[in-house]
Amino acid sequence: MRKLLTILLALALVLGMTGALAQEPVQLLIWEAEGPELDFIKEAAAKFTELNPHITFRFEGVSHTDAVQKLELDGPTGLGADVFAAPHDKLGQIVVGQLALPLSDGAAGTLKEAFMPAAQAAVTYDGVPYGYPTAIETYALFYNKDLIPEAPKTWEEIVEFAKTFNDVANNKFAMVWEVSAPYYNYIFMSAYGADLFGPEGTDQERHDINSEAAVKGLSYFQSLREAMLPVKAEDLSGSFCNGAFTETKTAAMFITGPWSIDGVVKAGVNLGIAPIPMLPGTEHPPASFSGVRAMFVSAFSEHPEEAKAFAEFLLTQEMQQLRSDVTSTISPNTGVTSENPFFAGIMEQANYAKPMPSIPAMDGYWQSMGPAFNNIWNGSDVKTELDSAAQFVESIGK
Repeated sequence: MRKLLTILLALALVLGMTGALAQEPVQLLIWEAEGPELDFIKEAAAKFTELNPHITFRFEGVSHTDAVQKLELDGPTGLGADVFAAPHDKLGQIVVGQLALPLSDGAAGTLKEAFMPAAQAAVTYDGVPYGYPTAIETYALFYNKDLIPEAPKTWEEIVEFAKTFNDVANNKFAMVWEVSAPYYNYIFMSAYGADLFGPEGTDQERHDINSEAAVKGLSYFQSLREAMLPVKAEDLSGSFCNGAFTETKTAAMFITGPWSIDGVVKAGVNLGIAPIPMLPGTEHPPASFSGVRAMFVSAFSEHPEEAKAFAEFLLTQEMQQLRSDVTSTISPNTGVTSENPFFAGIMEQANYAKPMPSIPAMDGYWQSMGPAFNNIWNGSDVKTELDSAAQFVESIGK
């Protein structure tokens, strides 16, 4: 009965979106990456055509990371897609280049009501939503249930566990992660309120890199070397961390993302996934970085209403569920469930995630914070390192 209601609601939504459309034959061109993503979009298009027989589709396999640049060239000539896939960190380029149309009020309402806040923020620029989210990913706490049966909720618990678990001579550690990686270590900046480039990630003047909150978080980060992971930063590479958790199974926990699941499971790890533990004095997991994949309606489309109707169709819970099942990715629609037992922990962390900012100054973050994290972990003064990184970020684009 519930499934029938979902289908009827999806049908009603589509009829509402397309009822005023002209009934002359229309063909839309869709760009999506080859593989399961293209398989899904073809299946979704077939279902849409069943409801709207006058609308048919053509497909081209275009990587979502290449679509924006391709549209800049093909769009003005009339050869571009009507609907295309792109990662959210291309949104600034999309908006500045006037490459995509904003969502209708109805679609914006659906986005607000049914999607994770991180996904909403990822496809919104200056308060205007432009994208139709289809998948979200972030990192979380992976743990070996044979070594630690339950995931710790706080970093203090990890420190206590390390006191009896660690064996430095045999590379046996309670927790490992890439301590020089700006991608993962944002959790220590965000835990006490630092918000990189503001709530929407677009305010260059509010980088928060050397804010009091960031200094507090990274001071705690620095203390963890002595407390639980006495290894210099240069030795905590991605390959070392993955090997310790997956191959030798000498690490009980590992901060990584869904891209690691298959390899970890195939290696025989009794895997559990949970949100990132809370830092001292905080009440919820820290904000991790998230990446969102979305569809966009081209501003060059000769059939914008039909293209929007199809893109809005992709927001329905039925289509979001189908995409998650076909592509084995996590839907940002809060009503979607998955039989994959490992998705729940990542989805829970995604509720606290911040979409990676896409403004030019973000390049400054990537370039300066890797060395800063490395030096802080190895004992350099926290405030000095963050002041230097902040100065570099402020110079970007000036």
